[in-house]
Amino acid sequence: MKKIITSYKTPFIIALVTILVISVGVTFAFMTDLTDQIVNRFFPGDISAEVVEEFDGEIKEHVVIKNTSEKVDAYIRAYYVVTWKDDNGNVYPAAPVQGTDYTLRFGSNTNWDLTTSDGYYYYALPIAPGKSTPDFIRECKPVAGRTPAGYHLEVEIIADAIQAVPTSAVKEAWGVKVSGNRISK
Repeated sequence: MKKIITSYKTPFIIALVTILVISVGVTFAFMTDLTDQIVNRFFPGDISAEVVEEFDGEIKEHVVIKNTSEKVDAYIRAYYVVTWKDDNGNVYPAAPVQGTDYTLRFGSNTNWDLTTSDGYYYYALPIAPGKSTPDFIRECKPVAGRTPAGYHLEVEIIADAIQAVPTSAVKEAWGVKVSGNRISK
């Protein structure tokens, strides 16, 4: 009698293990089939700015900075570098002096401000996509008779843009304060 019970025991255990494996597989298949897939989508920032100006070969006028981003309001900052350069791009060893060698008039909008000691002028309000700041520089021109021989006055405008929201991005990247939607000292 003992041999008969043992012979039924082995197939019974195999059947029980098979049922357990199948039920675990079916449960897993059922759970993965009903779970919604979560997708994290990250898009690179699309923040950019362009310097727009009128230049007749000697006088630079109406320099504005345009937010060329397609969807995002941006804060704008800019600075300028004035040098004497020859036609090959060589820089004259002495820098031109404002008021002596050239005149520079900033735009009259009070939202442009030299807020920090980093040399940048910050436009205090965010600029909508496709829109421009008011004049950063109204006019810059050399003083007659002050240009070194073989050189011309070169005025380069360098501009940055950063997303307006969240304001913590502006604070962290540029080290300025934002109160409401306005950059402040």
